[in-house]
Amino acid sequence: MPTFPAVLLGLAVLSTPMASFLEQHDMVWEVPPQRWLEGIPLANGHIGAMVWGDGSTLKITLDRYDAWETRERILGEGDITYAKLRRMVAEGRRKEVEESLFTSLRQGPRPTRLPMPRIEIGFGPSVRWQEARLSLSRATATIGLLVHGKPLKLSLLTHARQNLLWIRMSGDRAGSATVRVRMDHLDSRATRTLKDMGYPDPVVASEAAGGTLHAKTPAGYEYAVAWRRCAAEPSGQCIAVSLLSNQDAEDPLRAARALAEEACRAGGAQASHESWWEDYWKRSFLTVPDAHLEALYYIEMYKLGASTRPGGYPITLQGLWTSDGGMPPWAGDYHLDMNVQQTYWPIYTSNRLELGEPLYRTFFECLPRWQRQCRQFFGFEGIWSGCAIGPRGERVWGYTGAELWPGNAAWLAHHYWLHFLYSQDRQFLRDRAFPFLRLAFLTYANLLEPGPDGRLHIPLSHSPEWGEGSMDALVMDPACDVALIRFLGGAILESTRILGLEDSLTGRVKSVLEGLIDYPRANGSLLISAGKPLTSSHRHHSHLMAIHPLGLLTAEGSEAERLLIQESIAEIRNHGTGAWTGWSFPWMSLIASRAGNGNMAWLMLDLYANLFIKPNTLHVNGDPRMFGLSRFTYEPTTLEAGFGAAAAVMEMLLQSHHGRIRLFPTIPDRWHDAFFSDLRAEGAFLVTARLERGKVRFALITSEAGGPCEVWNPFGGPAVLEELDGKGKYDTRLEGRILRFSTERGRRYLLYPDGRRPNNGEMSRPLPVRTDRERHFYGLKRLARF
Repeated sequence: MPTFPAVLLGLAVLSTPMASFLEQHDMVWEVPPQRWLEGIPLANGHIGAMVWGDGSTLKITLDRYDAWETRERILGEGDITYAKLRRMVAEGRRKEVEESLFTSLRQGPRPTRLPMPRIEIGFGPSVRWQEARLSLSRATATIGLLVHGKPLKLSLLTHARQNLLWIRMSGDRAGSATVRVRMDHLDSRATRTLKDMGYPDPVVASEAAGGTLHAKTPAGYEYAVAWRRCAAEPSGQCIAVSLLSNQDAEDPLRAARALAEEACRAGGAQASHESWWEDYWKRSFLTVPDAHLEALYYIEMYKLGASTRPGGYPITLQGLWTSDGGMPPWAGDYHLDMNVQQTYWPIYTSNRLELGEPLYRTFFECLPRWQRQCRQFFGFEGIWSGCAIGPRGERVWGYTGAELWPGNAAWLAHHYWLHFLYSQDRQFLRDRAFPFLRLAFLTYANLLEPGPDGRLHIPLSHSPEWGEGSMDALVMDPACDVALIRFLGGAILESTRILGLEDSLTGRVKSVLEGLIDYPRANGSLLISAGKPLTSSHRHHSHLMAIHPLGLLTAEGSEAERLLIQESIAEIRNHGTGAWTGWSFPWMSLIASRAGNGNMAWLMLDLYANLFIKPNTLHVNGDPRMFGLSRFTYEPTTLEAGFGAAAAVMEMLLQSHHGRIRLFPTIPDRWHDAFFSDLRAEGAFLVTARLERGKVRFALITSEAGGPCEVWNPFGGPAVLEELDGKGKYDTRLEGRILRFSTERGRRYLLYPDGRRPNNGEMSRPLPVRTDRERHFYGLKRLARF
């Protein structure tokens, strides 16, 4: 891997300029994105913009996280309960079951993200597209056009610190561009849906050097778009577009006007925007000998930074890029049976824990509602969230394949636990994670019933998306529920130990874990549920949750455990990928990594990156170009798969489940060189390491919280440990399969093979020089790249 070494001071690894490195992975549009799906994505965690069009008209589809229809169907006295459902299933009343679950609860207005306005900038008919680029380092799009034979350059950004879209135009024709904001571009279905729900038409107005759009909803939500044109340098024009709601200001129209006008006076404040992104990119770094996947990783990390901010909303199915002109797929909601969870997998290892704040706050605030719903439906204490929900837990009743599953909220609890493991924040554990874990466990504890075998069983539940749309979706003892109960119980016991708590639930936790059935299995493989093997291709790998993400079954366990993992994955291979969607592949990559199969982990990612994304990396769920690996050929976009892919790249480089650091644990045979810095491990350790010609050269570990550190020995022999900070600097020889040592808060520790201390070049952060074919891999090209 060709590199330019960075300068070192002592042994501290210094950054090469991230901007110059990221520039190689900027997306470039050689031809205009004439479909919204292929546009240029911009966002700031609160508002979003997708830039697209043929050049003669530049279309900018706007979005806001709080733009929701929130009216919902509330369960009433005569509606389905768990007891009624069990009786109907036991009596084989299939039609009544399906009517109760899949029809009656869908009547009337239901929560959904709303279709949003579009800004259009017109340049006339005589326009030729030159090139567009999305700068990852600056989160800024530039577009070059020829208008009547004269060059025109546009620069667009969604400001990182304000709900503002800033557009700068340079060229002789900038002043002749027309601008309008519109909402009359919706398709007939969206228009009819909004009319049926009682939505008035938005008010569009033209004003001096600008315009506005003001929209109100029957539930009282309103938002406003205001745009203003302002002069720039000679032959230049700027357009400020603000998008505010009544969650920002009592009078959003007035506030939007004021923000756009202030932006014109201040000149867009681009420096503060770029400083936010500069800080974001400093958090961690990696490079791998696969330019295609490396580019995908950084673009997904860009989209992650664009999609969420502390204090804002969690990321929805489409994030801040809701489809142009129509109602969003699957209501654009929060799907809790996988999508939300996979979306947030990369925040931990990438050292961006703060991005989880909206998830932890939003869903913690839903707990009182979920407790009421649990009492109403199940008739006991616990939490029941449903699967498809709105921003405050509103029920969409949109997804029948997991709507009744108690595991929706239980799986969310795993993210709260992960935050503690990676941060070692005991206050968060006490105030957020432990209460959530406790309620999720209580749900299962009250659901379990003893069977004839004397073991505790789950009488009726879901294995998500199995048998969807019919009574067959309801099963006994699903493997995913068994795994979640074991995880929740273990996390509760560990939490009470760490916090020194005496909790009234502890005895019950121990009793449940002792009495719970084992994972359902047959012929050496995990089953979907009791008596139900995987009989066909299935996109949702929840029956393998014990492997990933929960880490209850590991390749480092007993021989029986390793065989169970391998046979379960072999069963997946036997049935193929025909019923998979795009997000199935990154998840399977992560499962393969946990199983120790680096080649399969890489292949799953490579297939995802070639088959299930558009040239701008938007995941479209299906295989619209029909490569033949999935029967789904549709293309509704969702974000979770791309974020899962970023997590899967990191999983091959660093694992730390159960508090044990593993360096380059599952790289494919074809990867001989790799490097990462400041990736985060459980225990609040920041890790930097280099792989060179297939050998691990060193690991530099910073301890944020102090405490013991364990590292799987990657050197194949004795290692040397050096403490680099403080008065008591030392070096120690360590041996064995596991390298164990104590750490102090804020100190750095260097590990390397005995007799092979890393030199300055090896300690440097590398900057690979990509070939012309590898550079700017993504973006819309004249000739397809993949």
